[in-house]
Amino acid sequence: MFGNKSMTVFSQVRNGVRLVYTKSKSEMSKEVLKDIFLKSVASVQPQKLIKNELKLTGRHLVVRGETYQLRKPCYVVGFGKAVLGMAIEVERVLEDQLERGVVVVPTGIFKNGEKPDSKIRYIEGAENNLPDINAQEGASMIKELAENLTEEDLLLVLISGGGSALLPLPIPPITLDEKFTVIKKLGSKGANIRELNCLRKQISVLKGGGLAEVAYPCRIISLVLSDIVGDPLDFIASGPTIPNTDSPESAVEILKKYHLYEEIPDSIRRVLQRGNQFSDSAAPILNGCYQHVKNYIIGNNTIAAEAAKEEAINKGLQSVIVSTEIDGDVNRISGIYARMARNLDAAITDSGNKDKARVFLENAAMDLPFRHGIVEEILHLDFSRPICLIFAGEPTVVVRGGGKGGRNQQLALAFSVDVNNLGIKSADISFLSCGTDGIDGPTDAAGAIGSSDLVANALRENINPEYYLDNNDSYGFYERYNGGNNLVKIGHTGTNVMDIHVMVVNPKSLSNE
Repeated sequence: MFGNKSMTVFSQVRNGVRLVYTKSKSEMSKEVLKDIFLKSVASVQPQKLIKNELKLTGRHLVVRGETYQLRKPCYVVGFGKAVLGMAIEVERVLEDQLERGVVVVPTGIFKNGEKPDSKIRYIEGAENNLPDINAQEGASMIKELAENLTEEDLLLVLISGGGSALLPLPIPPITLDEKFTVIKKLGSKGANIRELNCLRKQISVLKGGGLAEVAYPCRIISLVLSDIVGDPLDFIASGPTIPNTDSPESAVEILKKYHLYEEIPDSIRRVLQRGNQFSDSAAPILNGCYQHVKNYIIGNNTIAAEAAKEEAINKGLQSVIVSTEIDGDVNRISGIYARMARNLDAAITDSGNKDKARVFLENAAMDLPFRHGIVEEILHLDFSRPICLIFAGEPTVVVRGGGKGGRNQQLALAFSVDVNNLGIKSADISFLSCGTDGIDGPTDAAGAIGSSDLVANALRENINPEYYLDNNDSYGFYERYNGGNNLVKIGHTGTNVMDIHVMVVNPKSLSNE
């Protein structure tokens, strides 16, 4: 597939016609990785997902086979990186059965700044995925709409990743700046999304079941695009339609774990000491769910990973999905991925002996949540041909430097350094790590592409990758390296199901064919 180091011939059959391309090896590897990633993003476009799940028949709304009578035109609210497409499709389905709505979307998501002519009011906020006054005003409008509904009404709630930043309404007397500062500090200490959301839910009006509470007794249908490992409804966008099972004490323990409790403002301390704002709620709860709410997960990273695998196979690669539940520290994940590449490299050298690869994979399965049976699936691959491993999830970064970047760029760079240090001999390794939302941290990139020869190439350009890695300046590195061509820039994708990691192990023997 990948030819020699200077040029390669790549062919592919499309619509019955064989297309033949001649490109440099590095160009081809980057193009293939990007195509695999883009296919995964396309599979979880919200319009497509809503169209599959939502139907209107007369005055009855059908969601995944369940029917809801519309006593009057319904309402829509939404928040998240993917809800624009969801809302547009919902309005198309409902037509005159939609009364009005309020949807909060990321700043800059509208092409040319033109918003659609709609019964839904779109509020832009949370620039660079950071809560701001615009998002707070949108959250206030959602609260006002919801609290005026009755049991005769039906409210569609559209939720996707990024919803926490787009629904920031702190419990008084906490200010938005106070809440943002504490959450930012907690994230920079390495807290995972579950820990961050635990605190968010305790200090927010609409998170942690707050939206469901203020809308009661209105019937609620919640359509969710998951951006969290395992699809836990109580953590996606901080669970606005799910009862909060976390206690204020849990949030306090998390703050103490990261040595931040003594630094928090008095306003946050008072709210945490005051306890659950919904302790006297009138909204009935049964088996951990509000009885007036029905939640549906309509898309997740499993769908994206399957699409990535299918595209890799279409490219002529053997492909398997190793895990869709990757989380934890980027450096730990990078090390495991790099050692996996080294063990596959060793099996290429001695194709008749996969024992070492088996031992490593079985041990790695205890450190990462591998899919059941994946070890045997990998070992049954033909190691003399290119192999593509697909991972999905959302690692975290402990910020120790003052640079600019995101977890995906950091992972791609760390992986390249780790692979180089392992001295892989028999295979060329290429690796992509990108966020399906198209935005990695406070940058204009979705992520980046790394490789086993990145360090050597960078040093020839007088760029020291480890300096940038230690300073958490992966974006700064990739801007300089290879003319910036290893950055993946695709803009807002309109969806968000966490990150996709793609590793291709290509035997060097193929380079001489």
